[in-house]
Amino acid sequence: MRKKSNYSKGISAERIVKKRLEKKGWLVKQSKGSRGPYDLYALKGGRKFLIQVKSGKSSLSRKEKRRLRKAAREKGATAVFMKVKGRKISSKFV
Repeated sequence: MRKKSNYSKGISAERIVKKRLEKKGWLVKQSKGSRGPYDLYALKGGRKFLIQVKSGKSSLSRKEKRRLRKAAREKGATAVFMKVKGRKISSKFV
């Protein structure tokens, strides 16, 4: 059995978060290529979240946090970091 690449783990984690948010009534768009400061853009009831998703043991670097906060400010959104470990999702505002 081949080991999953970090990229495919990341895409899988993004899909898990996207599905979970959609079940809770959020409109969620995936960022193209996920190379920018955020992976997901979520809207619900006038609230906007820019979400960076990480899987496993990964975490946000200081540079990633700064870029995410800046993008969120520019879009009038809230910056959120979500971590997926197995099926467990944790989140925190950045």
